[in-house]
Amino acid sequence: ETKKHRQAATGGCMSFIDCFRHEMVGYFGGVPVYHPLQKISGDFSCDETQLVLGGGCGEHPALIIKNPLASVAWFLRSEIDELAQIAAQDSEHPFNAVQGKWEYLVEKYDNKNHIEHLEFCEWSVATYKYFFERCTSLAMLNPFFEESEQCFESWLIMGFGEFIFFAMPELAAEIMEQLENPYDYFGPMRFNNILIVPKNAPVYANGGNAFTFL
Repeated sequence: ETKKHRQAATGGCMSFIDCFRHEMVGYFGGVPVYHPLQKISGDFSCDETQLVLGGGCGEHPALIIKNPLASVAWFLRSEIDELAQIAAQDSEHPFNAVQGKWEYLVEKYDNKNHIEHLEFCEWSVATYKYFFERCTSLAMLNPFFEESEQCFESWLIMGFGEFIFFAMPELAAEIMEQLENPYDYFGPMRFNNILIVPKNAPVYANGGNAFTFL
């Protein structure tokens, strides 16, 4: 498919998302991740409160991270047990003082429903198969293991939830603002699969780089 054909299919834009204001977040397994800067409708629908993997027509079919707040809660739910086990070995561990509140907030915001988290827009069986194979390959820093107890969709949700928790907490402000010193309890990231673009590198996104690195 040529640049000319892509532009014709998307009203003069390189891909569908290029017809709207958005900023570059990074790359997930080589697929761009965007943050909309306005409400988007058409090939897929999303807004400034969400993230999008893939730009739609002319690029990769879009996957909408529909509820970043709930994704962060899902990620935290996966971490609390491990943090609690570590804290249980030391009565003065700081997590002991916040565990109850974290569990309450996770229960409040985590809807535990894949459909409420992810929207695959115009994905074919072939698209899903290709994406799944990429996510289980060494293209990912921390790939999905088919032998894992968690399903693939849960892995995706927790990975994006982890990223939002550490890199874009404003998308989950309602829960983040209730967590006192939330980063004090974590070791190295478990998923860490989104590659952020360096601050001086040019990006195609018409809203620029999501990160200013100030």
